[in-house]
This record gives sequence, C-alpha cells and structure tokens, in this order.
Amino acid sequence: MTELLIDYVRLSRTPWYSLIFILPLVALYEALAVMVNWASPLQLRNGADVLLRQLLELFGLSTPYVLGAVFAAGAGVTWFWQRRRYGTTRVVVGYLAGMLFESVVWAVFLLLALYVADQFLMIGATDTVLRTAFLAVGAGIYEEGVFRLILITALVSFFQGAMDWQRPIAQGVAIGLAAVLFALFHYVGVAGEAFAWNSFGYRSVAGVILGLLFMLRGFGITVYAHTIYDLLVLGLQTIQLDASGMA
Repeated sequence: MTELLIDYVRLSRTPWYSLIFILPLVALYEALAVMVNWASPLQLRNGADVLLRQLLELFGLSTPYVLGAVFAAGAGVTWFWQRRRYGTTRVVVGYLAGMLFESVVWAVFLLLALYVADQFLMIGATDTVLRTAFLAVGAGIYEEGVFRLILITALVSFFQGAMDWQRPIAQGVAIGLAAVLFALFHYVGVAGEAFAWNSFGYRSVAGVILGLLFMLRGFGITVYAHTIYDLLVLGLQTIQLDASGMA
C-alpha cells in the first residue's frame, strides 16, 4: 500500500499524467467555445487563451490551428520524456481517479482559505451561467498554463541559471512574482475589472497557493483544482442570486 501511494505521488505530478489528465478539460473548453460563440460576431475566450494567441501572432503564427499544433508538439515531447525517464508511458486509470479526487480536495481547501462572502473571482452576475462556466474552464487551463507552467518554470530556470540562486529561493521568488502578475492580469484589457486592493490581495494569495500546488503536485492537479474552485464559486454565486430573487 505504501509503495502504491509513493508511486501515485511520483507519477501523478509528471507532465505525461498531467497531459492525459487535462485532455477532457481541453475538449470541454473547446466544445463550450462552440456553444457560447455560435453565430456570435465577437468570439468570447478566456483572457489567458487570448494572450497566448496574441503572443503566437507576434511570430506570424496566426492560423486557428496553431495552438493545436503547439499542443500536439508538446504532447510528443512529453511522451518521449516520460518514456525515457520512466521506461513506460502506460497510464494507470486509478491514478487519474486519484488525481481528480485530490483536485476536488485542493479546490475545497482553496475555497475555504480564500472565500469572502461578498467577493468572487468569477465574472459578474450579468453573464449567463454557460458563459461563466466556459470562462471558468478556460481559466483553469490557460491561466495555469501561462502563470504557473510557463512563467514559474521560466523564472525558476532564469533565477537558477543566470542569478545562480539556490532552487528553494528561486522557486519562492518565482511563485511570488507569478502570483502578483496573475492578480494584475485580471485588471488588464477591455474586459478587465477596476483595480481594487482587496481583490488584488485576494488574487495574489490565490496565486501563491496555486503556485505551491503546481510545484508540489504538478500541472494537471493544479488545473483541475483551479477549475473546480471557479465552478464551486459559480455554484455559490448562482445559489445566492436565486435566494435573493426569491426573497
């Protein structure tokens, strides 16, 4: 039993398991994108998703299939790395179930740690539940991809390689910087919120917790924890609105 638990903890945080784990979530996000944007002149997307697309456009990669090609290339590299590191790319279904359960636990922890009755990380109540759920799924995938997977990994590599910092220090500073940028991101652009110190601090703490979760438990569990947290907040928001409407 102990060996099985150790094997689960070791494998569940690998890039290969994270990739397999988030595939259904990516498919759900794209399906919701079709539903939400059907016959709409303005295509709604998560802000981090838009940011990635804009960055790719800077390099002349503007076709709608570029992100899919990048994802496929990343999957190939991840498969090769997993096979070389562990000798197999076999996926234990029970481990994926364990990752889902663990994600729910972390999402509830995040909710209890950060929940404020009159404040939500979600979009305002003027949006439909479908649109808000769509943005919540996108936030889990793309915000974690940008601010944890890419940014923290890049900052840690920079601080260790260029600054010669010890790894724990590099990780701590990277998590902190990524958390601040994650919080500030929500106030950028035409859809951004008006800046407020309380919500900035709230999101910064959320970013630190998600950053620590990414370092300790890997990308896949962090993506699901963020997504499930947002959906829990959406559920609480909907219940609160229904209750106020009935009053």
